[in-house]
Amino acid sequence: MSLVRVFSSLFFSANLTVCASLIDSSQLMQTLQSCEPAILQSLIDYKVPGAAVGIVMGGELVYAKGFGKADLETGLPVTEDTIFQIGSCTKAFTSFLVGTLIERSVIFWDQPIIDLLPRFRLKDSYATHHATIRDLLSHRSGFPRHALSWYGSTHLKRDDLIERLRYLELSTDFRDRYQYGDLMYLAVAAALEEIEGKSWEEQIGEKILTPLHMTRTGYSLQEAERMGNCATPHMAKKESVKRMAFRDFSLIGPAGGLYSTIKDLSEWVKMHLNRGVANGVSFISPVVLQEMYAPQSIVPGAPQTKESPLCLSGLGWNLMPYRGHYFVSHDGGVDGFTSVVGLFPEEKMGIIVLTNCNLNPLARYLSTYLIDQLLGLSPIDWLNEGAETLRKNWEIEEENKAAEGLTRKMGTTPSHPLSHYAGFYTHPGYGQLIIEEDVNGRLKITLNDLSAYLDHWHYDVFVLSDEQQDMIQSREGTKFTFHTGVDGEITKISAPLEPTTKEIVFIKDREHSEEHASYLQQFVGFYEIYGHVVEIALRDGVLYGILPGQPVYELIPDKENHFVVKSLGYSLHFNLDKNRKVERAVLSLPYGSFSAQPKNLS
Repeated sequence: MSLVRVFSSLFFSANLTVCASLIDSSQLMQTLQSCEPAILQSLIDYKVPGAAVGIVMGGELVYAKGFGKADLETGLPVTEDTIFQIGSCTKAFTSFLVGTLIERSVIFWDQPIIDLLPRFRLKDSYATHHATIRDLLSHRSGFPRHALSWYGSTHLKRDDLIERLRYLELSTDFRDRYQYGDLMYLAVAAALEEIEGKSWEEQIGEKILTPLHMTRTGYSLQEAERMGNCATPHMAKKESVKRMAFRDFSLIGPAGGLYSTIKDLSEWVKMHLNRGVANGVSFISPVVLQEMYAPQSIVPGAPQTKESPLCLSGLGWNLMPYRGHYFVSHDGGVDGFTSVVGLFPEEKMGIIVLTNCNLNPLARYLSTYLIDQLLGLSPIDWLNEGAETLRKNWEIEEENKAAEGLTRKMGTTPSHPLSHYAGFYTHPGYGQLIIEEDVNGRLKITLNDLSAYLDHWHYDVFVLSDEQQDMIQSREGTKFTFHTGVDGEITKISAPLEPTTKEIVFIKDREHSEEHASYLQQFVGFYEIYGHVVEIALRDGVLYGILPGQPVYELIPDKENHFVVKSLGYSLHFNLDKNRKVERAVLSLPYGSFSAQPKNLS
């Protein structure tokens, strides 16, 4: 029997003898109301504009209240009906859909995902053929986040992401350890769509949202805005709080795309606490639910607190002992929003905390503070502890930035003019990375519709700066290294975009970067060579050489101003003057080189 199974058995047995008990119902509202001044103060201490808190006990939503502002600019207050993005709290919904098919014996937890989704491929063949639904939902496939393979994209489709999986490095051996991520949940959802013949959204609506009357829960930013009373995202720094732009996560909806309210989520929580039953209808069997709440893998790392000495991964949920109680929960974090949805199955108690601030720990610390009150435990000063931790993190961030320059080699220069670094670079799993030289003489970098600048660091290493959009996690300070071939030309660029694997390498796409019209147009025209006129023409982004009485020859870009004549292997080089006008074209054949002069036929 595995360690996690042993732990689960021992813990559930021990939980029956827990001494602490739920707070007396007659004291409940008085206790919660007495917490409200601390909640309001925590918004100030954590620099969080607003929060919504929901408490479920005895099968009822006993407390639902908003605090602070849903939008700092407009002053819109948070209410129990305010919509927040709930991020990865969505994962439990996807796992639940799987559970409904498990109950019907349509699929099984330990069924290989490739049996259900034949196009599923990981870079490791063994993992491809052996990874099960359980492996993917419990983050033990060996596949890390690879978040920048999709984050920020407005043009990719989910099928594109499934296709890209096969090109992305695994960072550990299959089933070696827990590694959190989103893309495996997308693969599971794709398998569900293959089985049911319906989109993930349709299944969530039919099996969960509609029967639970979750009328203010949606799948996209457009839908949330249409429903109204939607919190706006914010970002807190040491000295300020500012509004962020919304980022829609519908691309990876099954892993983190839902929008909801504490009122709606309370229906979801009540159904879980009632062993899968709501409104007299059985949504799922208790046996299947229990498997979701059972430990599957150990989350590595030192315990965050002595009250929770161990953290484990379930199926769409995280699990931990909290002061003698079995706590099933999941955090959610997307741009400008942080949330917690938690269950105490034995005590029939649930807690929901939604906030509109980016990667802010308030949701977790506030939920723990309220749990102590509701379980009648001796209080721990969680809110002050969390605020102090947050302040220290901001200070460490500033110290790290100050120390960054210690590794820099001063007095170096790039090996090429900046224009030589510009171009299109491609990685099959991360897509296209574009580097341009802007009018101010800086390199601008774009990946997945996210733009920033590259400033020279040392040698051919450039540092990311001046991100043009706020992101859930800033990448400023990331080092990008340009590499050259034996001919001295820039051939690729690499960067640690996934910190658990080796650097991601993008290969320079000469054809794409040099066949754009503004570059190729300068070579178009007529040239005279030994009394014959040759036309260089541009058609559909491709350069051709046209000689009377001969086939049309495609000219393939080889390096700057240099082309290879397709099928013949001859080369054609254009010499430019200081004004970048063609002075002559040199055709190199096996038996010699021949010059052609531009000819004006007008």
